[in-house]
Order: sequence, then C-alpha cells, then structure tokens
Amino acid sequence: MQKSHETKYYYFNPLSKQCYFPEGFKKYPLFATFYQPYRLSAKFLWKLWLHVKPFRYLFSNNHPENILPLKQIDKYVPKNSIMAFNMGTKGVEQKITIIGIDPLTKIPFFIKYGASELARTNIHNEGKVLKQLSHLDFVSKLDLDVNNENEFALIKTSVLQGAKMDHQFLDDQILSILYKISEQQIDSDKRYNSNLKTSFAHGDFCPWNMLTYNGKIQVYDWELAGTYPAGYDLFTFIFQYEILVNGNTHFDIILEKNAIEIEKYFAKFQINDWNPYLQKFADLKYKTESAKCNKDLIKPYMLLKEYVSGL
Repeated sequence: MQKSHETKYYYFNPLSKQCYFPEGFKKYPLFATFYQPYRLSAKFLWKLWLHVKPFRYLFSNNHPENILPLKQIDKYVPKNSIMAFNMGTKGVEQKITIIGIDPLTKIPFFIKYGASELARTNIHNEGKVLKQLSHLDFVSKLDLDVNNENEFALIKTSVLQGAKMDHQFLDDQILSILYKISEQQIDSDKRYNSNLKTSFAHGDFCPWNMLTYNGKIQVYDWELAGTYPAGYDLFTFIFQYEILVNGNTHFDIILEKNAIEIEKYFAKFQINDWNPYLQKFADLKYKTESAKCNKDLIKPYMLLKEYVSGL
C-alpha cells in the first residue's frame, strides 16, 4: 500500500476544497460520514460528488503533501493509514480534523491538528479535558496528546460510533446530557468568571458536534470546554443552529418555542430568573465571535444582546 502522501486525493467541495478524501475511500463507509451538509444545495452537491465517479475525478490532487500536513501526522499513526482531512474554517483558530483507519486492524481513529497559537491552545485544552472525562460513555477516549513546541499540537482519540445529528429539538434527552455535563468537576484552561452561577460546559454544544447511536447521544469537539455561566450550553444549542442554519433572528419566537425546556433547565439549578443568564450568554458570544472575526455570528449576537436588554 502506498504512503498517504503518494496517494491521489479528491477534494470537496469543488470551490472551498475543505475536505480531502484518499483514493479508495469508498471501500470504507466511515469516510462517507466525515462530512455532514446541512443546506439543501450542499446536500445535493455532496451526493453528486460521492456517487458519480467521473464528477469526483474532476476534483483530484496528485500532490496532497503541498496542502495537507501528511509528514507531521505520519509519525503518530499506524503505517500506511488511510486518512481523510477536513481543513476546517479559515481564521485565527483554524484546525484540521482527520479521520483514519489502521489498514491492518481496521480500527478507526480521529486526530485534531492545529498550527496557529490559538488552535494549539484550544487543542491542548481539549486534551486536558478529555483526560478527565474518560468515565463518561458519550465521550471519545484520548489516545495521544502532542504539543510540538511552537510548531503544532494534536490529539488522537477513538472514533465515536453513530450518525451525525441532523437537528434535534431541545427535549428531555438533550437536557439529561446537559445536566450530566454541568455536574462534572473539571480543570480546564477556559474559565469565564461571573457573579452568576457557573458550571462546567461543553462550550460549543451544537447538533454538528453530536452523533446518535442506538438512540443515545454522543458528544465530541471539547476544545472550548470550561467553566461558563449556567445555561451557556443550553442557549448555544438553541440559538447557534437557528442563526447559522435557518438564518433566524426572531428571538421572541425562538425563546417561545423552547420556553418549557428553558424553565425546566434553570429549575434544576434553582434559578428563578434566567434573563441575566441569557444576557451574559449573548454578551459572551458577541465578544468571542468578534475576537474571531466571525462575520456570520457577530451581527446576530449583537442583535440578541439588544433584544435581551429590552426584555
């Protein structure tokens, strides 16, 4: 079998070139789950690319070593591993995620790799958190945590089984996961002090960071995990999908739709007035997304701040 940097790779989508799949990836169903489109146009293009071989061949790269960190990764994975790469969102915290398969044992593995200072910091935090969450059955197991001075950082973990969650409304199952996460006593590098009640939180609790397997939810991507004001994960789950996927900023409708579950969640923490927690969430999200120059979220969370202040 060829080394990964001698293998032809195919990229998707044709414009962004965000995901790279090795020749022969169709033999392994796991790779088809690596990318999850949400918009209808992306779903159509993905199916066309995935199932029509001549179309896919239009978007190939014979020299992936010029784009992908293959040489850096090779020393931390089984020899001749078959790997697919997601280049991530461009910006100050860009990270590359990798799903691979050991050709001998057929055991899959997952890697997150980053070279920028912020990416290395976040990856280090995720490794630190995963070491402390090994007792939870809905979290992947950490195999390797590498910090190569000022060049790059990476973590290698097991691969969670299941299908990526398309979308799920806030319900008792989601609430039970949120309660379990908030109960954890975890030392992390992310700590947001507040005069409000705080708890441990995932930090990016969204459907695209979840899988469903045999009716149970699995949660991954813990790089932003830390101490946050109560309700941070809850409001992230409610607003992030509505804003990014549905383009919905009708905050009164969003809150009304989730009112029962919001009341139930805060009752668990013996909090009667959750408006200050929504205010803190909106403020914190606006600040963090502004620091990342995330144009898709800066304005919506600014609008949310204005809406909450008028309640």
